[in-house]
This record gives sequence, C-alpha cells and structure tokens, in this order.
Amino acid sequence: MSLKDKLLKSQEVTRRTFLKGASAAGAAAALYGCGGGGGGKTYMEEDDTLEVPEIKGTTVMGSTPHNCGGRCLSKYYITDGVVKRIVTDETEDKNALGTTANDPQRRSCVRCRSRKQWFYRNDRILYPLKQTGERGDINGFQRISWEQAFSEIGNQLKDIADDPSKGPETLFKVYASADSTGWSGGSVGRLFNMLGGSLSYRDDYSWPALDHVATFTEGTGYIPLGNSRGDMVNAEHIFLWSYNGLEAVWGTQSGWYLTQARESGIPFTVIDTRYSQTAATLADEFINIQPCTDGALALAAMYYLLKERMADLDVDFIKEHVHGFFDDPAATSYHASVADGTYVVPNGASLSAYIFGTDTTLVDDGYNGAISIYPDTIGYNVPDTDPLFGKRAPIYGQTPKTPEWASAITGVPVATIKKIADTLIDSKCTILNGSGFQRNTESEQIVWLMRILTVVTENFGAEGCSYGMQPWSWVGGPSTGMSSGVSNGVDVSGSIYDTSEMTTTDFYANSTSNSIPVFIWPDAVENGGTGKSRWNDGQVANLPKGIKCIFNFAGNVLANQSGDVNLLKEILADRSKCELLVTGEHFMTSSALMSDYVLPCSMQMEKPGAATGWFSEEVTLINEVLETPGEVKSEYDICAGIAGSFGKETEYTENKTMLDRLKEGWDSGYESGQFDITWDEFLEDGVWKPTLPISILYKDFRDDPSNNPLNTPSGKFEAYAQWMMEDYQARRYDNHDTYGSLEHGGVINDEKSGASTDMRFVYPIPMYIPTVEGMHADGSHPDLTGRGDEGYNFLLHTWHLQYRSHSTLNNIAYLDECYKQDINGNSTFLDPNREVSDGVWDDNVYEPVWLSPSDASSLGVATGDRVLISNGRGRMYASVVVTNRIASKIVGIGQGGWHQLKGDIDVGGCANTMTSARPSRICQGMTLANDCRVKIVKA
Repeated sequence: MSLKDKLLKSQEVTRRTFLKGASAAGAAAALYGCGGGGGGKTYMEEDDTLEVPEIKGTTVMGSTPHNCGGRCLSKYYITDGVVKRIVTDETEDKNALGTTANDPQRRSCVRCRSRKQWFYRNDRILYPLKQTGERGDINGFQRISWEQAFSEIGNQLKDIADDPSKGPETLFKVYASADSTGWSGGSVGRLFNMLGGSLSYRDDYSWPALDHVATFTEGTGYIPLGNSRGDMVNAEHIFLWSYNGLEAVWGTQSGWYLTQARESGIPFTVIDTRYSQTAATLADEFINIQPCTDGALALAAMYYLLKERMADLDVDFIKEHVHGFFDDPAATSYHASVADGTYVVPNGASLSAYIFGTDTTLVDDGYNGAISIYPDTIGYNVPDTDPLFGKRAPIYGQTPKTPEWASAITGVPVATIKKIADTLIDSKCTILNGSGFQRNTESEQIVWLMRILTVVTENFGAEGCSYGMQPWSWVGGPSTGMSSGVSNGVDVSGSIYDTSEMTTTDFYANSTSNSIPVFIWPDAVENGGTGKSRWNDGQVANLPKGIKCIFNFAGNVLANQSGDVNLLKEILADRSKCELLVTGEHFMTSSALMSDYVLPCSMQMEKPGAATGWFSEEVTLINEVLETPGEVKSEYDICAGIAGSFGKETEYTENKTMLDRLKEGWDSGYESGQFDITWDEFLEDGVWKPTLPISILYKDFRDDPSNNPLNTPSGKFEAYAQWMMEDYQARRYDNHDTYGSLEHGGVINDEKSGASTDMRFVYPIPMYIPTVEGMHADGSHPDLTGRGDEGYNFLLHTWHLQYRSHSTLNNIAYLDECYKQDINGNSTFLDPNREVSDGVWDDNVYEPVWLSPSDASSLGVATGDRVLISNGRGRMYASVVVTNRIASKIVGIGQGGWHQLKGDIDVGGCANTMTSARPSRICQGMTLANDCRVKIVKA
C-alpha cells in the first residue's frame, strides 16, 4: 500500500474528497504540472509565428513566507480556485543603492515558486487524527471528529492547568517558525494564557549566542546589529563572515544589494567553511577556515594589530568605547547609577592580556598591569555521568595568540590573517555575519570576539563601517490583538534565578530570569521537577515541575530540527513525562508522528495574514484565496474550539474572525500614521513599502559615548562582561572550578565572592575554546570524548540550502528534480504511488552529501553512490556529491530533511540523526551545525 493510500485510508478520505471545490482537470494540472493556457500554439504546429500562450485566470499578489530568511512577493494565477502558476514580483524596480529609494523588486526564489506542489501534495492531512497506540506508531492513528478532538484535548489541557501538582507552568508552546502569519504561535499563546500562562523560553534555535551575547556586550537585546543594507555602498571593503545570504536570503533581496555593491567595484572577502553560492557569486577572495575556529583567527588579528601596528590603533578611542580591552582596576561607568569601582577589570584579566598570554609587551608599554591571569585549560560544568566530566580543554591562557598559533588551528595562512587585520584597520569595512559560526558548543566566544575586533578597528557607527546583521525590520505589521485581555501569569523566576548573584539588574535588555533556554526544552520534559538536568543546567534542575503538555503548531523541532533525534523520540515516547502532545500540521512530519493528536491546519493562502520582512523594510500580505480541503481548519479556529470545550470560545474570539482582527489592526495603524496606505490598497498591492532613512547603528555612541551610553553597566561595548558571568551564576550554576587557581595570583570579581582566585567554567572575557567534537587544521584538537578512537574522523557540516526552508518544503518534486539525483544519476521524481516502506524518499534517492575529491577517492566512492554516515547517536544514508567546494575531512549535508527510519537507518536525510543535544557553554544554545564527528562508508 502506498504512503498516500495509507494516510488516506486512515483518514477515510478519497481523492475526490481531497479535491473538493476544485475542478478535476484543474486540480490534476495543479498536482502534476500544467500547460500554458488557452490559445497558445505548440512548436509542433508549423506556423510563421510562435505565440506566447495566454495565461488566463485571476492574478493575486502576495507572500507565502516561511523561515528561509526572506518574506518575498509572488504573483499567483488562480483559476476556479486552483493555483495554476506562480511567478514573482513584476512591479517596477525602483532600487538605487545608497539612497532612500531602496525599493527593489521583492523577487521570490524557487522556494516560493514551488508552492503549487506544496499546496496540492497528495499526503496532506485532511482530518483530525488521534494516536491510539504508542507514540510514533503510524498504524495507531485513527480519524476522529473535530468535536471529539476539541473535547478530549480541552479536557486534558484544563485538567493539567488546574491540577495544583502541575499547573500552567507545565504547559509549553514549543519553538516553531514555519508559519510567518503569526496565527500559529499567537493562537496557542492566547489559549494557554486563558488558562494562566505557560513556561516561557528565550532566544531561538537559529542564533542563540548572537541573542545572548548582544544582550550583555552591547545591550541591544537581540542580535548584534549593523547599518542598513543601503549603506554598504559606502564601504571600501566588504567581509562576508560565515554569511550565505544568497542561499539563506537574509532579508528579501539582500543578494541584490550585495550584487550591486560588488558591481560598483567594492572588493569582497568571504570567510567560510564551504564554498557557498554566495562565495561563488561575490567573492574576490575566498578564505576557507576550519569549522568552529573563527575565534582563533579573530584573536590573532588583534594580536597582530597590537604587536605590529599599535601606532595605527587609537588607544584612547578603544578605551572610550570598549570596557575591558585593557586592564582597568579603577574602571568607571558612563551611567551615573553605577558607582565608580563597581565593574573593574583586574590587572591581567583584560581581553588584551589574554591575547598576549605571557608576552610582556603590553605590560612593558604601560597598557596593562600584568600578563594574563587565565589558565591554559578549562573544565566542563556537567554531571558526573557526562563523558566530559573531569575533562579539560585548552584555552591557551598563557599562550600569545600569534598569527602562527592561529594558522595551525584554522588552516588560514599567516599572511592571510595579517592581511585581514590590515584591511580592517586601513579601510572602511562592512562586515556582515551569518550565524553558522555560532552553532557549536563554544558558540558565544566568536560572537563576542567579532564585536570587539570591529570596534577596535573602528568599523562601527559610521558610513561604510559596520558589523553585524542588517537591522531587523524597522516596520511593524498590523496588531491582531491576540494578547489583549490575557497575559502569561507564570512566574518561576524565584526558583530558577538568584538575583543576589548580580551586582545590578538595571541593564537587562532580554531577561533570562523567568525562562529556560529554548534548546533544552527536552531536558525540562525529561528532568524538570526532579532536581536534575541531563546537562547540569541550573534552571532546569531548579524547575519546580517538568513540562507536561506540549503544543507544536507550525514546527518540526519536536522530533526533527533539534539535536539527537533518536534521543528526542525516546524522551517523548514516555507518556509519564509529557502527558499531552498536540501537533498542528499539514503533513505527517516526523514531529507529527510522535504526537497524541495531529490536527490539520490551514496553509498560507488558505488564511489571511501579514508578515514583516526579515532584515528588510516591508509588510507583505498573505492573501486568503484558496479553499481549505477536507476538514482543515486554521490554528485560530482550532484553539477557539478547544477553548470552547471549557466554555471560553467567545472570550477567546471576542466575536472576531482572523480577517476582522487583521483589518482592525491595519485600520488602527492607518489612523495612527503607522501605515500610509489603506487596508484596501494593501490588499491590492500585496505589500506595503515605506520609505525609510538609511540607519547608521551606534553613530551617536561613536561620536559622543559619554552622553549616549550603551545599555550595559559600563555604558560601553564590553570585552570584559562581569555581568554576563554573574548572570550565568544567577541561573543557578556553580561557576567555581575547584580544579585550581588563576595564574600569577590573579583575581576575578563577582558580587557573591568578591575578588576570587578561583578558576571558572565561564569567564568574563571571550576566548578560543575548541569545540567538543571539532577538528583543528593541524590535528591538535583535543578529542575529549574519544570520537577519533571510535573511527569518527569526519566533521559534519550543515547549512541552509535553497531547496528547503529548514524542514518546510521537504519532498517537493519540483525542488527534488532541480537539486537531487537518484542512484543512477537521473533527476529524481517523487512518485505519488510509492510504497510506505520506501519512506519519505523514492527508493535509492537520498539527501546529497558533499565530499571532497580526496576523501571520495580514499573512500572509493563517486557522485551518485550511496554512503552510510554514522556515529554513536544514529545512522543515515546519503547520496554522494563529489565537489571541490568543501575541504577534506568535512562532509556537508543540508539541514531539514525529515527523519524517517527504515530499520535503524534514517533514509530521510535528517542531519540531526547524528548531531548532539548538548547545549553551548554559556547560553545553552543549539549546537547543530559544525560540532559533530561522524564516519562515512560506501553502502
């Protein structure tokens, strides 16, 4: 029986029912491809003129944004309620780089233009399903009515919320990003808040270290921000550091801005671990760096500048704008509320002291009071059951961070490291960072170091001088009022945060006191309320209760997009832990498969919505133009129905539809001046594009720091962030490492201990710390968990690729045909009659894995060959692509494939089959991109 038939049978639905509301011929064309429309001549007919076929039907402008990095515009041709063709934004391009007329076409890529096959996939879930067997059993799902779903889910949900031994703090809305209309998260949030609230999480899966470090080192509260995209024309050099904006988009049409800057003659340097499409398109110079070693390069660049080009550095400028780059035992703050001497930088404890190690140059020249007090190794704050317990990694505290030292680690030549440093100090540079370099177990270090490197070289706060991400959309969408009348009443801060550890809490931009890190929610399911934590997380260990109910709407984090999927499924399978697991989905994803109830949700274009752009300046319309098939409902109507099961549907909806709420929010914004077009004009145009000035971030602070201090205790960028270390301790971590003492009698201050000589697990400065499963270019990387001894001699690297948005759009035939081949090298095609035993993919069609020619030769494989990739966490099949675009001993797999076991081997191409659930050192963020050792063999 085919997978399609299996799902349809379980739902008691026929093909005709699925296509109800659409003409049979039109629907079939939508599913399997369509011709040009009426009147066109074929080339087989001999005629004097080849005419372009006329395209008939209604045209609709709008967006179907996912979480790819863009919120682009598409043009939909619709006939009889069926999408016949999708093209892109065809409006006039008014772009002029470097002016306020930054109005390019918002052109969609293959992702959005493949949506037709997404809308009409034949395995769409059409009816509510209930798991009658064990979680994860496809054969256990049975179709139920909406009345039964609302009643059973509502009763269980309310019982959990009302039970004093559980309560609202055991409810959890898991991280999800696939529905940019906002209805998924907003609907569940309103439902939970009507029951008293839910346990909150902080940061996100994509850039947790960027979030966390920006909070404490520059006080922004959300990611290190740079100048507007239009300003890059003022740069003399552009660095793209771990940035792949042409595939990952990073703001609608960011690639177009970059291309114009390139064509204007500005040189581009791309620093990355893989020769990406961005590098291939833009780079004048491509610098290949060993994954997760960027911090060593940044440290060496600063060492070189301090050692050989000190005369070109403006030391006074650095001291005015950076706290703790040099020793400062009598430090003062720009904030009057912070008393002198509150946040001092002891001698030998500054970042520059660490950079120089035992090199006495900065001490001899009077810049520092002592050489580095930092030890050569650091421990891990983990339980005694963890394989890292008692192990120590190098932090090179007494080692000068010379270019030669960094070259051995990174694989970047010494001359190139010096050239990077010279360029940064000699030119006005715009440095755009991505986020791959912070997806590892020591993620916070590079984010921190990059900000300090660019401030020291004065690449911030001026035209053409910028570091970070483009500013997040300055425009806001229409309010839907989903938070009106209800609020999250859950407060667990007294249990999971000790404010007495903090010298001050006045400068919080993104509080960590009443939430858990988003990446470690599985730990809260497994160990919350037990006083334990798999990772020794202080907040999970001190949660009064564990997570008992999870709603997963528009997400696949539950059992696919998080680390160690097999471990996740093991945790979720235990109903004594999480008692209720509800998923709202379109398809039977790997996360849906692990749920108690799977509720069919409407897609974009089947419900109204609006979305702001990623790092861009627009609000795009999500038009409601398609009928929902079967008994599919919107998340809003689903949550209203659940609320109705305990008598609160009217309170939930306030007698408003989604369209009512959206229009009301737009009209209110129009009246207040937020929007300058009416609701009807927005519906017609499909986008609102305001004219915004080009912003130069931190300009006022750069020009006059004392009168425009940052939201940090010092009022400056913090190379020495005592309050970030104290926050770690406030999150119920014991940060004192009993292994030994700091070097040379050095001390570090904190509120509780005063001046202490103790080693720490988290220090107040950024360092280079090798990742748990990484690799150095020269082979010197410590192998603390014995990965090499077990034969795991390849480093897995994942990235955001163009044929998916995370796991959204997985298995779309159009995209498969563009990007994948079968075992014989032919284009793939997803056969709708495939057998269920074949899983998600056709037999012998697997996720591509990149291998270097030298590795392919040593393994005896060629492009198209099947390989088995494995480690102790899981195994998966993949199809080889031999390419010079990846370095030796690194294997590259795009993230987002759906986990689908065939026996004990994943055939769906889910890289997280093998990645670890171990969080990062400081913020406990996700570590999935570059910190995973594997073996690979021909299969």
